[in-house]
Amino acid sequence: PDCSVSTEAMASVAFNMSARAAVGGTQLKLSAQRKRVARAPLRVDALAAQVSKVSFDGASAGTATLDVKVAKPDVAKGLVHKYVVMVRQNARRGTASTLTKSEVRGGGRKPFKQKGTGNARAGSSRTPLKPGGGVVFGPKPKDWSIKMNKKERRLAMATAIQSAAAASSMIVVDSLAGAAPKTKAMATALKSWGVAEGEKAYIITKDAPEGVTLSTRNMARVVQTDIKHLNVYDVLNADKVVVEESALQYINDFYGESGAAWA
Repeated sequence: PDCSVSTEAMASVAFNMSARAAVGGTQLKLSAQRKRVARAPLRVDALAAQVSKVSFDGASAGTATLDVKVAKPDVAKGLVHKYVVMVRQNARRGTASTLTKSEVRGGGRKPFKQKGTGNARAGSSRTPLKPGGGVVFGPKPKDWSIKMNKKERRLAMATAIQSAAAASSMIVVDSLAGAAPKTKAMATALKSWGVAEGEKAYIITKDAPEGVTLSTRNMARVVQTDIKHLNVYDVLNADKVVVEESALQYINDFYGESGAAWA
């Protein structure tokens, strides 16, 4: 599935492509003199969404409320995209390395005389034109990491979580404390919560027992994480976001209108 935030996924937070000026600032040329325009502050809204709530065995338990502060529609898409790019780019190890003509072992002797052989003239057997030779403009170890302001990152994360709730892709489970350390049992539980077979699920827990980690680590399309280690790419990439009720309360407290995220 598309990892970007779709229009349907943001029924309450509509995105458009006008975020560049608001997030990154612009420069205008006036009377042949360049003057820097002050960076526009990020505008935020507090939006509440009702999310379906189920018990561990899949029985309906009413609804829960997700109440977080999110970016304005005109900057939301660009902000979330900027954060996803940062997360994905910072995950690159940057260790790819190739040898140039001067670094490949051998090739110090002229392979054959300049004239009289009928061959094209050559000064080294390690030329990039031959097998075993050096690589032209190949990769070298590089630091790919980029930075983003902390409050921008938090606002982007809250917006991505809100988009999952707005698209009815979020499910709240009252507790995962009774989860047995069995992959089959977790697969059955996911199905009872509304995660169809083949769908990608992102399970967000808070201080979950070891059984939850053990039961999900061997499931190819399931990612489980603690609330303090959220990944915006996993939130957007999942077909269903399963949130433990205690984790939802933490999200509301941290990303809410007066949460610690904005202190």
